[in-house]
Amino acid sequence: MENAQDALREVELAAAAPFVNYPVTPWWYPPLMASFFTAMAAGPVLISQGRGAAGFTLQAAAIIAVSVFYVTHRVRSGTSPRMRSAPREIKHAYRWCFVAFAGSAVVSVAVWMLLGWQFGLSAIFVTTLVMTWAYERVVYPRAVQQVRDRLA
Repeated sequence: MENAQDALREVELAAAAPFVNYPVTPWWYPPLMASFFTAMAAGPVLISQGRGAAGFTLQAAAIIAVSVFYVTHRVRSGTSPRMRSAPREIKHAYRWCFVAFAGSAVVSVAVWMLLGWQFGLSAIFVTTLVMTWAYERVVYPRAVQQVRDRLA
């Protein structure tokens, strides 16, 4: 029976490896994501103001920048973890991220509706920056440590 438990533990360790060994994102990742979401929201505003070329260019630049980051990060890490095999602690961290993004969107839309698009875009940037920083620097590392502690 002990061999079966050891085998199960080894399988769990292998499944957790892409998540616990995933490289830390660089310091500029939260500002990149905040800029991406802000640019994606600002594009339609520019287009509606008759500045279509600027709106499309801004969005294209944001998509290209984030795509380059993800391709580079995937090459550096050697993997792209799949949520199906994620440990429960990591899945919990991802759920926190989605809830935080939803909260960020609600706050940003409320600010946009109350104070106008300029403040709305600022709210998108600030809330996304804070949420991404908290996830990348607090929530995910804590989840990784919980996985390591559990599998130790």
